[in-house]
Amino acid sequence: MNNRATWAALLLAWVGAGFAAPAQKQAPVYAALDPRGSFPAVERVPLAARLPTLAGKRIYIVMSWPSGSGMDQVARDIAASLETRHQVGKAVIRNRNTRYSEDDPELRKEMKQGADGYLYIGAASSSTTSYVFKWSTHLEQMGIPGGAAYFDQLESVRETTQAREGAQIRGVAFSYPTDTMDKIRYANAIEQTIGTLTAVLMTAERATGTIPPPPHPEIAATGSLAEIQRVFQEKGFTDGLPIIPPTREAVAAMLKGTSHSPDEIIAKALMPEGLGVSVRQVAINAVMAGCLPEQMPVLLATIEAYQKYNLNSMLRSTNSFAFMQVVNGPIAKTLNMNSGINAVGPGNQANAAMGRALRLFITNLGGGAPGVNIMAVIGANSNYSFMFAENEAQSPWEPLSVTQGFRKEESTLTFFSGGWAHSGNYGLGTELADVPPDLARYQLPNGAVLIISPQRAEALSRQGMKKEDVRRFLQQNATRPARGSDTPEPVFKPGTIDVVVAGGDAAPMMQAWHMYRPQTVSIDKWR
Repeated sequence: MNNRATWAALLLAWVGAGFAAPAQKQAPVYAALDPRGSFPAVERVPLAARLPTLAGKRIYIVMSWPSGSGMDQVARDIAASLETRHQVGKAVIRNRNTRYSEDDPELRKEMKQGADGYLYIGAASSSTTSYVFKWSTHLEQMGIPGGAAYFDQLESVRETTQAREGAQIRGVAFSYPTDTMDKIRYANAIEQTIGTLTAVLMTAERATGTIPPPPHPEIAATGSLAEIQRVFQEKGFTDGLPIIPPTREAVAAMLKGTSHSPDEIIAKALMPEGLGVSVRQVAINAVMAGCLPEQMPVLLATIEAYQKYNLNSMLRSTNSFAFMQVVNGPIAKTLNMNSGINAVGPGNQANAAMGRALRLFITNLGGGAPGVNIMAVIGANSNYSFMFAENEAQSPWEPLSVTQGFRKEESTLTFFSGGWAHSGNYGLGTELADVPPDLARYQLPNGAVLIISPQRAEALSRQGMKKEDVRRFLQQNATRPARGSDTPEPVFKPGTIDVVVAGGDAAPMMQAWHMYRPQTVSIDKWR
C-alpha cells in the first residue's frame, strides 16, 4: 500500500471510529487603549480689523530668514507693488533681530509704534513656516492686520499651526522655487498677499471663544493582533513597525514599574503640537514599544529631558534632526543595557525598546505626523532607536553623568539633540587628529559627540589625556577659515563637544556624531 492509500485508510478509520476533527482555536481578541496625548482647549484669536485703504500706510514686510529664504525676491516685489500700485507711505523690509523660533520683543515694540500692517514672509523650511504663523498671531493680537506668504508644500504646517494658535491667519501659497511659477500666477500671488491687509473679515476670522479639544475614546481598536496592527498603522499611531497591543492589563502591569500616579501630568505641552501627557499615557506607549515595567523610570526621564529645550523647530524642520540618549549609573546594569559590543546597534531589548519608545512618544504624545508637521526631506534612520549605556566599567575617565554634574552612583539619562550626520569608524591606523577636520564640516556646528571604544580610550589615557583634554583638543582643532580670511578659527564653542565611552574591545574604534545640547536628568526620581 502506498503512502497516500495508507493515510486515506487511517483517516477513514479515524472518522469511522466516531472522532471529529478538533475545532480551530480562535485567535485572541485585544482591546487596545488609545495612545495619544491630550489635546488642549484652544482660545480663538480674532484677526485685527483690516485697513480701509493702503494709501499713505506704513507696511512692514517681516523676513523670517535674513537671506536665502527662497522668498527674498517675493519680498522685494511686494514692496515695489505696495509703493507703486498701492501708494503706501512706506514699505519696510525688516529682518528679525532673533532666530525665527525666538520671540523678538524689540521688533514687536517697533511695529506697535510704527506699523499700520504687516506681511510675514516664510522660507523653504517647515519649522520656519510654523513660526511665521505663530508670530503673525501675536501681531494680530496687538491690533496689527496682515497676512503671510509661504510655500505650498507646507500647507499642512500652516493648518496645524493655525489650529494650535487659534487664529485664522491669512496666507498665500507660492511654489518652490518661485521662478517655476508663470508670470500671471506669480503676479496674482503678490497681489493676493497684499490683499490680506484690506479684504473684509469673514465670520470665522472674527470668531472668539474656546475650541474644545477633540474627544478621544478610551479604546482605540478591538480585534485580533493583525487587526490591531492594521488600525494603529492606518491611524498613524506607530513608527511603521509592529506594536504590542496596549491592553488595560498590559498597561496596568507597566504602571507597576514606577511609584508615580498614573494620573500625574508630566508634560503640559509636549511638542510638536503641545499635548498634555500623563504617566498612564507614557505607559500605553511603552507597552506598544515592547518595553518592560522596570524600564518605566527611564522612559519617564526621557519625557522630562525631552522638554528641557524647545525642540519644536527641530521636529518640524525640513532638515533631518535626530536624538541620542545615553544612560549612566547602576540602572544600566539592572536593566541589562548594552554598553559593549554593538552598543549603538540592534540586538539588545532594553536599548532597542526604550530607544524606540521616544519615536512613539513624539508621534502619539506630541502629535507628530510625517508629512503633516514632521517634514524632514530625507530623514534619519537613527530616529528609530538611538539609546545606549556608557561603558563605565571599562572607561578610564569619569562618566558623562559626572561631567554633567551628577554623582557617579546616580542613574541618569542624557538627551542629545542634533543631527543626521556621523563620521567614522576611526579604527586602526587613525589618530585623534583625524577627527577634527570631519567635525569642522558638520552643518550648523553647534556641537558634537565622540563615542570612543574602551580600547581607544585606554590608549589615549596612557598618553596622559583626560576626558577634558580630548574635548579641548577636538574643539580647538575643528577649524575653518574665517569669513573673508585665510586664518582658521574654531567652529565649536568650548564645552560643546562631548565624549562618551562605549563599545567592545575588538579594535580601537571611534565614531563622531553631530549631536549637541545635552540635557541630563535623574532616572532615580522616576522610580
